Amino acid sequence: MATEKRRRHRSPPAATPGASSSSTPDAAAAVAHSPSPPVDLVPDIACRLTSLEDFFALRATCRAYRALLPPSRAILASQPPLLLIALFPSFSEALFHLPLRRLHRFRLPWAHHLPPSRHTLLFAHGFLVTATTASAHYPPKLLLLHLFSGEQLRLPKVPAPFTRVILSDDLVAVLFLPGRATVQHCHQGDALWQVAFADPPHIFEDMLFVDGTLYALVNGLRLARVELSDNSLELSFVGEELDDESRPAGERFMLGECGGEVLLISEDLSEMMLCRVFRWMAEEGKWVMITSLGGRTLFLGFHGFAACIGSDCPGIRGDCVYAAGPWLGEWREYSLADGTCDVRYAEYPGAPPLNNNSPVRPPVWIFPSLC
Repeated sequence: MATEKRRRHRSPPAATPGASSSSTPDAAAAVAHSPSPPVDLVPDIACRLTSLEDFFALRATCRAYRALLPPSRAILASQPPLLLIALFPSFSEALFHLPLRRLHRFRLPWAHHLPPSRHTLLFAHGFLVTATTASAHYPPKLLLLHLFSGEQLRLPKVPAPFTRVILSDDLVAVLFLPGRATVQHCHQGDALWQVAFADPPHIFEDMLFVDGTLYALVNGLRLARVELSDNSLELSFVGEELDDESRPAGERFMLGECGGEVLLISEDLSEMMLCRVFRWMAEEGKWVMITSLGGRTLFLGFHGFAACIGSDCPGIRGDCVYAAGPWLGEWREYSLADGTCDVRYAEYPGAPPLNNNSPVRPPVWIFPSLC
């Protein structure tokens, strides 16, 4: 495998505490003007904050606080999920705080590019995964930008078409196109993407890393484990093919996970918005629908699964599925308990009109507590 070490770049952190017209003055003022708490209490205070602006305000108080508060899962445990949205008509990007219904302003290193030149695909393990727009003469390139540290990882030009990107815990990037047999994968430092193919007649519908194992939906809804090795792959099927009687209901299917367990998620948008979640029952050899996640919440991006959040996340409904919509600032909240669905829209300065004809730029879920 041809490899060479590629440089890691650092830029100023993308997230900034810059106050916007919609910031929360009370909490920020309390941090700024109250007597400085003892240093040993600062981490405990930080892990209770539910706004990034308040966190960065506390962190900026002094050098000692800054050293004690590196952005991490433990420190940002109470930070709720955010939506990465585009401001209309410039398509500059901002973070929308769901419980507080307000914007966080922040900067990105490609702000000088024209809007179509680069777009954000997903957020995973603290990194925004972005891609340049592909053309006949310029294959797309991926850039991973850490939202808080500013660290950048540039990956080689992508040789084959793709619509889905997933990342492993150790930042192995896997690309695929649903309905095809091709899988592309790249480790940090690789000079080229490795391209592997499933043996006919197998095709991939979806893929997801769960606890370090790569799973795939193959030929519809058959679950398999995938082992990638340079330009080859091996499938290990979990259970037999499903017959019509055991096939779960739904139009669109994707893999998910909750508590380290592989899930199947279906969406049905034909008449009314329905969402179903299934757990694989090995003893019965089939997917079984569930209506409880133990208080946890699943988040779906426009193209696939995003994350599972614990039951103690402020402002987020438990036993629900939050699904990003196709339009700027739109998401849906499905209740698994009662089967209802609420369509939500982010209202903010620069939000597009609901009837706009602007290019589709689906929002992306951001999870500070999973950085």
